[in-house]
Amino acid sequence: MVSLSKRLMILILSFILIILILQPITVLAEKSLVFDDAMLFTEDEIIKLQTEVNNLSNDYNMDIVIVTTSDTDGKTSREYADDFFDYGGFGVGDNYDGILFLIDMDNREAYISTFGIGIRYLTDARIERILDIVFDSGLVEDDYYGAAMGFLRGTKDYLEAGIPSNQYNEPEYIKPKNILTFTDVIISIIGGIVTSSLFYFTTKSRYKTPRVVNPFSYRNNSLVKLTLNEDKLVDTFVTHRIIPKPTNNSNSSSGKSTTHNSSSGRSHGGGGRKF
Repeated sequence: MVSLSKRLMILILSFILIILILQPITVLAEKSLVFDDAMLFTEDEIIKLQTEVNNLSNDYNMDIVIVTTSDTDGKTSREYADDFFDYGGFGVGDNYDGILFLIDMDNREAYISTFGIGIRYLTDARIERILDIVFDSGLVEDDYYGAAMGFLRGTKDYLEAGIPSNQYNEPEYIKPKNILTFTDVIISIIGGIVTSSLFYFTTKSRYKTPRVVNPFSYRNNSLVKLTLNEDKLVDTFVTHRIIPKPTNNSNSSSGKSTTHNSSSGRSHGGGGRKF
């Protein structure tokens, strides 16, 4: 009877063990969101930044990424930041929600790129204020860790404040390219010839030689008439009026998030500043 009980216990334990082995094991680990390719941070600073970005990313369910580089492969800071996020597999959800901060030592520019709901949180005006914090935190003085922490502080404040009530997305204006065709050249040449010819003959007809007047007509040429002209100050008076201060219309555009499309075709917001 004891042997049967042991066998039954062993069978049950074996069954439970098999189930545990077949079940997928989920390992919770921090996602790498700090990439110091330009080697601007110490190991200790990278650990601290990694902790901060992971906490902020988990709190708001988006990827907050910090990147440094000394070689953009000929790309602008905006192009490099957008491509790093898109092709690096970052972004949460179907809209790839996230925010990326780039310190570009190649183009000497600090750039903030936004994605998904990050575009709505960080409007153009908010990005400019965060860049103010970044620069005030030591970017120009080569305190790159301080600048990165300044970015995180400014971003956290605006994430806590929420999406502005007047927020809206507006695609950036792209000036159309002027393409000059062969037909345009021919029409321009013919039009120029016709216009210049009309102008030439019209002007020539106006400058026909006038009738010559006797230059020695001393009677007509020597008449002089002098008149006395006096200006009298009658009275003076002074008026005063209050000049109103110009109306501040900055609030009308404070909620605007200017968007553009990256090389992947996704919509991004963002802004940068040279240092």
